[in-house]
Parts: sequence; C-alpha cells; structure tokens
Amino acid sequence: VTWEDEYQQTHKDPLNPYLTTLREGIQYFKDKFQKREHFIHGADELIQFICNSSAASYINNEDVLLHNLYKYLPHYPIIQVYWEIKGYFMVPYKRTISTQKKISQASAESDTVSPSDIKPKFNPLLYTNKIQDLKEIQNALHFKLELNNQLQRLLCEVIKNGYLTDLIPRKVLQTGEDVIKQQINYKENEEEKLTLNDKILTILKELKILYHDDIHKQMGYSLQLYHICAIVLYCGKSCNVQFSYDQIKFKHYLWPYLDYYLQEAIMILHSHERREEESIDLYCGLRGVRLENIEKEIKSGFFISHVSTSNDIQVAQTFRSDQGCILHFHPSMRRARAILNCDVSWISPYKHESEILFARSPIHLSKDENVHKEACSWNAKVESEDNYTQMILLTWTEYDKYITQVISFSSMFNSIDLNIIYVLLCESGDSMASIYIFLLGFQLCRDENIQKYNERKKEFTDHRCCNEGINLFFIHCNRAVQDYITKSAISDTAQDYIIKSAISDTAHCNPFIQDDIIKPAISYTVHNGLPFVEKDKKK
Repeated sequence: VTWEDEYQQTHKDPLNPYLTTLREGIQYFKDKFQKREHFIHGADELIQFICNSSAASYINNEDVLLHNLYKYLPHYPIIQVYWEIKGYFMVPYKRTISTQKKISQASAESDTVSPSDIKPKFNPLLYTNKIQDLKEIQNALHFKLELNNQLQRLLCEVIKNGYLTDLIPRKVLQTGEDVIKQQINYKENEEEKLTLNDKILTILKELKILYHDDIHKQMGYSLQLYHICAIVLYCGKSCNVQFSYDQIKFKHYLWPYLDYYLQEAIMILHSHERREEESIDLYCGLRGVRLENIEKEIKSGFFISHVSTSNDIQVAQTFRSDQGCILHFHPSMRRARAILNCDVSWISPYKHESEILFARSPIHLSKDENVHKEACSWNAKVESEDNYTQMILLTWTEYDKYITQVISFSSMFNSIDLNIIYVLLCESGDSMASIYIFLLGFQLCRDENIQKYNERKKEFTDHRCCNEGINLFFIHCNRAVQDYITKSAISDTAQDYIIKSAISDTAHCNPFIQDDIIKPAISYTVHNGLPFVEKDKKK
C-alpha cells in the first residue's frame, strides 16, 4: 500500500491479501497512524478514523480477505487499490496544559530582564509580488536539512552567523572567540563534531532546567532540547533580531535549522495546549509600518517570519513606538487548527510579555493555492487608523465565512452560543429554514438537555470539550434522533412537531446521527476549532 503523509513524503506498507482481512487492514493503518501521531505530535487519543474503499462499499462484512474482495477486478493481482484514509488524533487532556494560567507574582517581580529588542521596520506580512520568491525558498530549504545531531547543527548555525555570545557567559568570552571555538571543537562544516560542554556553552544549562520544568513534565516531556533551544534563541537572545530580519528579506537559507526547529517546537506545543479554552485578543506592534492598500499589498494567510504577540496591548504599543502598526489577532486565530501558535511565556525570559508565538507560514510543495487557503488562511483588514497608529484586524477565514449568517441567527436566538449556529451552518448548508426550526427546538428542550448533559458532563470535560453550549447541542441532537426518529414516538404537540421537522431536515448530517456524541463534540471543539467568542455578539 502506497500512501502520502501531510509532509508529502511517500510511504509503502506491504499487506498480504491472502492473509489479511479488510478489518485487519484498516486496524493496521489505524494503529500505524496512531503511533506516528504520538511520535510526531504526542497525539494518541483517537477522534475519528475513516477508511473509504470503492470495493469495500459494496459489502457489509469487514472480515472478508482482501484477496476475495479484489480477485474479481481485471488484471488481478497486478492492480492498484485506492483507499482513502483519514485519521484524526489529539493529545489527551492529562498531557495538555491550560492556556488560562497566570504568571505568579513572585515570577513577575523577579523579572528584571530588560525589554526585548524592538525591531525597526519589521514586517512579517507577505507582499503579493513576493509569493514566488517564498515558494523557491521553501523548495531550497526542503532539501537542505540533515536531521541528525540536531542540537550541534543548531548551535553551529548560531556561531556561524556571528552570535557565539548568545551561547556563553560574558566572562568566558574574555578568553577570545577563537580560543572558545577551539575548546568546543567548532568546525563550520563539521557540526557533528561540536563538543556540548555546558561549562563553556552555558546555554545548555538553561535548556536542561527548562526541560525539567513542571509545565514540560505535564506535557510528557514532548520537546527535545533542540526545540527548547530554538525557542530560547528566538525569545531571549540577541540573534533573534537578525534572524527575523533575514526572514523578511527572504534570506531563510542563513538560518535553516533555527527556522525548522522553531516551527517544529511551535507545532508540538500547539497540540499540547488547550487552545479551545482561549478567548483573548492578541497584539503585535510593528514599528514604522503602514499599509496603504491592504487588499492589494499583502497576501492574506501568510507570515514570512515567526510573529511574537502579547495579550497586553501596552506591550504591542511599546514595540510600535511613536508611529506604526498594531496587528490585532482575533481569538479565532489562536483556536484555528492549522494556524500554528503556542504560549512560550514559560520559556521566554520576558515573563511580562505573556508571549504567544505564531509560526512562519509553510508553503506546501505539492498543494495548490485553494488547499492552503482552506487549511490555514486568515484575512486582514484595517480596523482603525489615525496619524500615529494603524490597527489591522486578523481573523481566521472560517470566522469571516460565517460571521454574517451567524450574527443574523443570533439576533433571533441571542441566548444561544454562536458556535452552535456555526456548526449547523457547516452541516446543513443553505437550509436556513431547517436551522431556524432546529434552534427553536433546541431552545424548547433546554431544561431536558441540561439534565442529560449533567449526567455526562465529566465525560465531555475529560475529552477537552470545554464549550458547554456545543456539548448541550450534541446532547440535544442525540436525544432528538433517538426519541423522535428511531422510536417514531411523535405526539401532536407543537414542540414535538418542531423537533421532528428539524431532525427530518438535518438527519443526513453526520454529527446528528452518531451514536458516540463525544466524537463530534471533540471534532469541532478541539480538532477543527470553534471560531466565535461571546463578544462577537456585539457586532
């Protein structure tokens, strides 16, 4: 079986058709994908696993041998078989960290580090005339990396770019850079020979302390030392400024390892955070930047460098300085599955910044523009501006796609969570009458739904389903389907008629007819992400 992963790497797995049943084949890939997701992302709790095969769709028996399933096809056994497999996994609750944590007063008071360097004229947005340049850079980087001796290669890259001072204390530097390079056996093109001596390269001691931090322990020690090193270099060392400048000038080739390991680290932390609980706005100040025609100037959905944000607008104003731009990140940007971001405040020395780091946007080598746009795109628009500050709002495309319809229904059902309307729109398409009837039935059954939900509340929360409105919604769907469709126990009351009508119109939608109502709740809340927050009702 030949298959391609999300990184466009091709894999081959042998399955003996004379010994393997369809059920065993499906289970083989389910186990394989689960192990792979656990190894890469730490995600081993199954959300959903779907395997579609044209031949298998004609039979009801999964215990049939693959040989018996395909032997009637022309030219068997010299054939190609197509299976469409989708497997979704998440990090279980016990290995995730809350995004609602506060910095302790002791930590805040001990934060005596001077503010991180302000980058004049730093602009992480991609201009439309530079898209092809970015694609060419991605192609070059894709084949340049050697993925062994990772920590040595990363440290050698920092030294090569002139920032040995970020790795050692000042008193050691007094002996001279050439002497130090000799002591650690630094050779520019022989990175694997670098000696990891923590008495000289004292950054190694920092990394080991952070590795054993309680937050990292909670995550099951999911990061490697080189991941932590990449975050420390970006958040707390002087090379960050040059690294960021080189990226916005499309000189990504100067820092391939720092860029790659920083992206990996953000991806891992992204999956270990309960971002579904997040509802705060984030801000990033850009000094001396102003956009005249945002729709024509920039390519929405792309950051050409990594972007630091804070939930404190005063921090962004400091970075903006006297004049410039502030990027305002709507909470949907934090929740979106494919817009990689994470809280690095537990690693950064600048605790007061409460830094949330967004990853540089990847260019998928074999994916077209539309696929990228659906997966990880965002939109930008000027929110407000005066002579000194231009405020640019960034929102996940899912938010923009549905906000008008969601607010329209919310004006009639103000007490209902906006994300419930969003789920109905996703599943029911343009059937506005059906959605209206369904929401009416949901309101009428609220008390019964709450009673049923309270019986299973822990089951939802243990699986990271933190939105009680969505949880109640799937409780309602399950009750309505079972009570009014399968049992055909419909009376002539107005309430029963409303519920029956809603279920009849929407019964074709998968989330409404699943036996396990936890799965669709996880799928929307954790895997896909819910784009709306309570304050959006005020729009």
